Formats: sequence, C-alpha cells, structure tokens
Amino acid sequence: MIKKTTWLGSQRIDLESCSSTNDEAARLARAGASHGTVVISESQTAGRGRDGRVWRSPPGGLYLSAIVRPPLAIAAVPPMTLAIGIGACDAIRACGVGGVLKWPNDVLVEYEGGAKKLAGVLVESQSQAGRVDAVIVGIGINVSEVGMGEVSTVATNLEREVGEPVERELVIQRLLAHVERWIDRYTAIGLSAVIPAWHERMAHGLVARTTIDGELVIGEVAGLDPDGSLMLRDDQGKVRRIHSGDVEVLRPTAIGSGPVAPANAC
Repeated sequence: MIKKTTWLGSQRIDLESCSSTNDEAARLARAGASHGTVVISESQTAGRGRDGRVWRSPPGGLYLSAIVRPPLAIAAVPPMTLAIGIGACDAIRACGVGGVLKWPNDVLVEYEGGAKKLAGVLVESQSQAGRVDAVIVGIGINVSEVGMGEVSTVATNLEREVGEPVERELVIQRLLAHVERWIDRYTAIGLSAVIPAWHERMAHGLVARTTIDGELVIGEVAGLDPDGSLMLRDDQGKVRRIHSGDVEVLRPTAIGSGPVAPANAC
C-alpha cells in the first residue's frame, strides 16, 4: 500500500515535453505557485544535473520537479539534498530495486565490480531579502530501456533491474510519498535525523576522487560528518572533509567498508 501524501503533489502539472522541469517549476514559483506543486514531464530538451551538466532526458524516464517553500534558513537548503536523496532511494527500493546513495545527489545500483547510476537529484533555491522563497527539487529517474543508448555502460533503469515493465504512475506515487516524508523529517529535526539514515543507504567500498583547494584527493568514501560533508579516507589514513564540489567514483574497494566516526575528520 502506498501512503498518500499530505502536501507534495497537491497541485500537479503533467507535460509531454519541456526544456527543463526545474526551469518550469522555477517559473511557476516566481508566479506564486503553491507549496507542493509538482511538474512532471515525459521528456526534457535541456535537462541538467549539478554544475550545469547535461542530463539525458529521452521519453521513458521520469522527470519531476517540485516547488517546496520550507521554513528554513538559506544555509540549511543545500543539506536538504541529502534528505531528498534518501526519499528517492527509498522509492526506488519500494519498486524492488536495491538502490544505494552516492554523495551528494545520486542513486546507484551496485554490481560485482562496479555501480551504475539510476537516479539523480538537483536542488535549486530562490531567495528574497535574505530568506528562502522557494526550493526547486528536481529528480530524474531512468524508468525504461527507451532512449538509454550509449549511456547504458554507466547508467541503468528500473525495468532492466526489475526484469519487467514498470508502471510509471506507481513510481511517481512512491517517489512523492517518500520524498515528502524525508523533507518533513529534515525540516522538523534537521541533519541529526538524516545522517544515520544516509549511512544506512550509502554505497560502501567506493574509491573516489575530488579536488580540495586545488589539490587532487583520492580516497575511500567514509561517510558523512555531522554537517553533511563527505569524508574521504586517503591511502595514508587521513580523512578529508568535502563540503561541496564533484566527487567521481573510480572503483569499488573491499566490500563491507563502512563510515568512519566523525571525530576522525580533519
């Protein structure tokens, strides 16, 4: 049984195609659209991920953006991505696929010797006079094999993982229910509720690289610290904290590695 939402999806706009559901939701938010309004499109012509990267958006995927007007300070908006990722991961698991989280905004499916991307989250905010006016929550999920093409080597989809057709409307309902739950938890409690749940769902045993203050850092993904920063443990055993930026997964390490204690961060 799928739990009904209280506010997320209270207003719903379904499109056959648009340039970007985040752009469409942002336009509606500026025009006064209500908290919980969602825009869903069959395809996007200019979909994007973090840092302006292109998100391939052919028919066969689910492209959803929500207008959220949370009672949060501007600084509290970026960590909300972690809560939304948990909600997306839980929705994917409810569809029968064992999704795991990659910081800060991807849902992966793990295989022997690697992982493929199944979903991504893009959170953008609008502010006025130093306060949050609206948060645009964008989520893209690969639902079917249609349009996967050359990205099949690095990405997967629900139908491939389940082994049969997936009802798109059920995916939408599950996604809205789980994301609403985790936004509400984050808004009410904060990161103290999110971080343990994120650790329970994180992809373990990954080696990743990033750049910190111009320095290339390669290390094992070691979990989150209390402010939601990612921790990487390098080959010297030093744990480096990553507040923002891109993290590229290079390869899996020994399966079974877990998060380190936040006190080890430096």
